[in-house]
Amino acid sequence: MYFGLFGMHLLFVISWVVFLLLLIKAVQNDTKDKVIFTLLSLFFMIAVLGVGTKMMLLNPSVSKSGNWLHVKLSFDILLMIENLILAFVVFKKKTISSKVLEIMFWLSYLVFMFMVFLSVFKPI
Repeated sequence: MYFGLFGMHLLFVISWVVFLLLLIKAVQNDTKDKVIFTLLSLFFMIAVLGVGTKMMLLNPSVSKSGNWLHVKLSFDILLMIENLILAFVVFKKKTISSKVLEIMFWLSYLVFMFMVFLSVFKPI
């Protein structure tokens, strides 16, 4: 059961990454797809949170395996806050400068890659 959840978690994380990055570009270019990207990114964000929580409940020893998980979860929280801010921007019809959105895009991309590195190699 744990490895099945792990596979689902990976699929949900990849989907969240794709839709979050698409959301940032859709907000930057002011396309009509930004609402659907917002809803999909929020759905997969919640799915990642739910499946990840279930995995930690099934294997609580992972939380004592090193600081890598705590660092990874801290970055997860930051990306979730970013996703919620973007959802607020889309639904309240606010604007963010194109330069800020470009920085958000590349920082999000790099943070996701760093989180993959932490999950695979567990360096700390």
